[in-house]
Amino acid sequence: MFSAAIIGLVYAVIQLFFTISELATRIKNPINYQLDFYGDKIISYLLATGSAAGFGVSKDLKDALLALVALDSTDPVDKFFSRGYASASMLLFAFVCLAVLSVFSSYPISKD
Repeated sequence: MFSAAIIGLVYAVIQLFFTISELATRIKNPINYQLDFYGDKIISYLLATGSAAGFGVSKDLKDALLALVALDSTDPVDKFFSRGYASASMLLFAFVCLAVLSVFSSYPISKD
């Protein structure tokens, strides 16, 4: 899950660099549109995979921890794993946003 977030961040920085260079030079490079289109597809599926892994691991580890350790209160465990679910939810939200962005980035390719 962490690697999916880091790879997504690196892709966003690379995409930002190409967009700024295109704006600065005022030259439209069709390779940038291809990079946006295919990069969005790859990264969105990577984010979806990271999110699914985060949900699965959080559920399995919580069940395993509660089965191994007899606790008086499960409140600290619930609080810890709620943070895992929250981070997986953020990755899922990032996947949805990037999937919508992928649809928008396909419009310039269809115009060429």
